[in-house]
Amino acid sequence: MFDPQHSYPKCPQSQVTHTGNEDVSRRLAETFLMDLGEEWVADRGFDATALSSDDNGVPPTVMWSILPEVVDALRNGCPVVALESTIVAHGMPFPGNFSLASDVADLLRSKGVVPATIAIKDGVFRAGLHQDEILDLAKAGEEGRATKCSTRDLPLIGAKLSANRRGGEEGVLWGATTVAATMRLAHLANIPTFVTGGTGGVHRGGERTMDISTDLVELSRTPVVVVSAGVKSILDIRKTLEVLETYAVPTGVWRSNEFPAFFSPQSGVRSPARFDCADEVASSYLKGLDLGLQSGTLVAVPNDDPAGQSVEDSIQEALKEADERGIVGNDITPFILKTVADMTRGDSLRSNMSLVKSNAVVGADIASAISKQMNSQCCGFSSSPERPKVVCVGGAVMDIVATSSKDQGMIAGTSNPGQIRTSDGGVARNIAEVLGRLGSRPTFYTAVGHDHDGLISRLNHCGVITENSVFRSSKYSTARYAALLDHRGDLVAAVSDMDCLQCIPVPPSAEDLVGVEYLVLDANAPADSLVRAAKNGVEAGAKVCFDPTSVPKASLLTKSSDFLSCLSYMFPNTDELYAMARALDDWVEPCGSETSLVEYASSCLLGNMREKACLVITRGHRGLLLATKSDDIISYHDLQAEKIDAITSSNGAGDTLCGSFIHAKLEGASDTQAAEFGQSTAKSSLLYSEGAISPDLDNLKYEKMR
Repeated sequence: MFDPQHSYPKCPQSQVTHTGNEDVSRRLAETFLMDLGEEWVADRGFDATALSSDDNGVPPTVMWSILPEVVDALRNGCPVVALESTIVAHGMPFPGNFSLASDVADLLRSKGVVPATIAIKDGVFRAGLHQDEILDLAKAGEEGRATKCSTRDLPLIGAKLSANRRGGEEGVLWGATTVAATMRLAHLANIPTFVTGGTGGVHRGGERTMDISTDLVELSRTPVVVVSAGVKSILDIRKTLEVLETYAVPTGVWRSNEFPAFFSPQSGVRSPARFDCADEVASSYLKGLDLGLQSGTLVAVPNDDPAGQSVEDSIQEALKEADERGIVGNDITPFILKTVADMTRGDSLRSNMSLVKSNAVVGADIASAISKQMNSQCCGFSSSPERPKVVCVGGAVMDIVATSSKDQGMIAGTSNPGQIRTSDGGVARNIAEVLGRLGSRPTFYTAVGHDHDGLISRLNHCGVITENSVFRSSKYSTARYAALLDHRGDLVAAVSDMDCLQCIPVPPSAEDLVGVEYLVLDANAPADSLVRAAKNGVEAGAKVCFDPTSVPKASLLTKSSDFLSCLSYMFPNTDELYAMARALDDWVEPCGSETSLVEYASSCLLGNMREKACLVITRGHRGLLLATKSDDIISYHDLQAEKIDAITSSNGAGDTLCGSFIHAKLEGASDTQAAEFGQSTAKSSLLYSEGAISPDLDNLKYEKMR
């Protein structure tokens, strides 16, 4: 799935490997997502040579091809609407299908929305088609070059069409995606709104035949807003709504209390819910993401150009004929629509085209509302008159910590008895929690997935503000970190799954940071975002603080002189200190004691930081080293660590130190006083076994301890 901020690695010629705990259907689909196209590949950071032809002159298979217009819209947070391709290839005869597709695209663009027709072209999974491609797709159905493709068919059709292309088969072959398949691919492309004619449902007599559309299953597991004229009129509306209720799919009608019957706005069936404006739909959809729900939302738009009872009578006759001729499954809907169109002399076709356009108008408004609300969640502070004094930007992570048994210790290469716990983590999240518990009420910028399981709400309960500052990704799962600790509580190894953190937003301008005294950054956001945030912080008059997070991330950011020159405070451990100093252009490896090495590395870094700057260096059992620069004079101050015999975990101690230090500075402490307070509060995390940050901080305040 496309994400405009993610930096992908160079792609091998014939394979893209994905990891994570995605469901089976998604993995199967992604296995066969093919050629991106050179423009998209270059834009996403792939090496364009990965698309060079193989020995047969055919480009190697990669993943997606997304129209540049769609890429730009997604990158800039502009509304995009997905459109299915089955309605073009099989929904109506040529040239009416091409005319409808063109009209719908024009309608969307007139409302500031980018259309993205979803299809499979010669094995390439597409999001957005050029006009000449839509024309070819419109002809392909009658020419036998388009295969109807539901979710289960994505890997099958993708592989088959790709093989045909590699075999040199003449002509363009298409996979025309149904509602279900379009939903899935739209979600993979990060497009939250999809407009169609009608959705599938439970067929009449479905209690006997079990003929239930995959559309309902996909609605239950794919978070996309589907705008349609309700379920197709050949189906059992009551039973369809029962199944949607069972699958927990939010379902409502646009400005009506009665569920429509596709061609007619009346069905005699009451709607489960009602939507009176696009903002209601957008708020409902986004609230579902907040709750971690996987389901889509169905918005049924009553047909404002009903075809009348004659169409319903014709449908009954066509159903009877289909039954007599044994037409079932994927073939029944195209047969019914064509037969009814013939019987009604085009009335049903005219009504069908009209309702699709009507749905497009509503869908455009919903897409715009979703885009607006999602953008507002990522930018700016709360409308509250109280502005924060401290802003934290960085990772929110679900921590999984395994600690080996004290009786046996850690034995490498085998299973070890011990305890495993799950808790909230992430460097900036931990620092924000510390500040919140101490009463400093920070604002926290971060990104989470749809599966964040209350990660943000628990932070709110600690006094952290997250209104309008959390990006909720529909693509990535929430970041996770798995740590292995030995029986002493020391880190042995760790694994991180942090793709979601590439979406971390930052305060968009210096104006948004006016009044902020401390801007705290960890190294989890993209480097260019961190540089931009640091510059905004300095321009706004804030002191910029940086926690390096890890050795690789620390050294990467040190290479940016623009970033270092913005920093007033850094909180590295000794390994991170050395890594950052060695990444400097003027570094020369010194000789001497460990103390001299630490002081030399500190002086090198301080020389690149603000005029007045401070390094708070953690050294494990040896305590802290405070290295400060003022008027180009560097001084060092050792703070010995208190001996603690029963350390439970060191996982959140550094973050507690950092948050407590900044809290004390907000209360007027000197650097030394703030470091002493940080040491005293860090002890609570060393003794706390249930998470990174101890709730005992609720009872501590700097002014009560000095």
